[in-house]
Amino acid sequence: MRKRKVVALTLLWVLILILQGYWLFESGRLSRAAERERAQQAARGAELYAANCMACHGPEGEGVTGPPLNRSEFRAEGLTPVQIAATEEMLTKVIARGRPGFDHPTWRVEGGKVHSYTRMPTWSVEDNGPLNEQEIRDLVTFIMYGDWKQPGRALQQHPELTRVKVTEYATNPETGQQEQRERPVTADDLDVEAAGLTPEENRQAKELFVRYCLACHTLGSYGGVIGPNLTQAGNWLPSVEFAKRWISNPQSFKPEERMPTVWHGQGTPMDLTEVFRQEADKLQSRMPPFGETLSEEQIDLLARFLVGLGTQEGGQAQGGAAGGTSGSGAGGS
Repeated sequence: MRKRKVVALTLLWVLILILQGYWLFESGRLSRAAERERAQQAARGAELYAANCMACHGPEGEGVTGPPLNRSEFRAEGLTPVQIAATEEMLTKVIARGRPGFDHPTWRVEGGKVHSYTRMPTWSVEDNGPLNEQEIRDLVTFIMYGDWKQPGRALQQHPELTRVKVTEYATNPETGQQEQRERPVTADDLDVEAAGLTPEENRQAKELFVRYCLACHTLGSYGGVIGPNLTQAGNWLPSVEFAKRWISNPQSFKPEERMPTVWHGQGTPMDLTEVFRQEADKLQSRMPPFGETLSEEQIDLLARFLVGLGTQEGGQAQGGAAGGTSGSGAGGS
């Protein structure tokens, strides 16, 4: 009897050890599987970000005409499970449903927090947007866990996201069949005109834009997504002088000068110079200077062209811009 008890207890302890070992192994396996799934989701989210979000929020989430997304408050590191769940829910709702606001860039930084008044479109299929539930989940995972260098790499792997070529169909004289061909975008393909410029000046400015700006910036139906869409630049560029300085040397601007126009909710400009300085390391432009590449006449023409886009009044330059500490995010790339 005693012998059977010893055997039973021994078997019980062996079973307990086996179960503990299995639990430890299985929990580790599940954890590794979850990490792999999260990495895959973040990679897919980076591609979605490059295709849909980069032009407004910047190639590394630094913010351009939309607010910065590479902020520590959005990252999962250091958050409790409850905080992670709350952040996921908030980001999911904002991406899915968008945000009301102005069509021109309006956002401010106060007390270390970004307050955006720029309108954001709805992105979920349920709200007539292009993204399904899984794609929105991938985007949220990227923002919270991903590497902000990933969107740039995704853009290199998917050159089709940059619309710098025109697809045409022509008849092959030998076969008589229609063939698809691609050619580089030219000035004649840009379906925009700037107010205040002659037809010849518009043509010359668009030629400069195609050569020096189109790879990063969208204009009309064509262009890149690394920098902001400039089709309506005249609605938010403060002045021709500002645009000339930005084209010549974007890095000469202090952070508070390069931000989009700053407003209260009622539309009153406000001075947040000191607050902007606190965010300086996150708001540096990645746009190269063109002061030594272009002549003064070319820079002046490009600046007048940009300020004349999207408005019959030549942008804000005609009526005076937000001065001093309020600026524009024209070259946030």
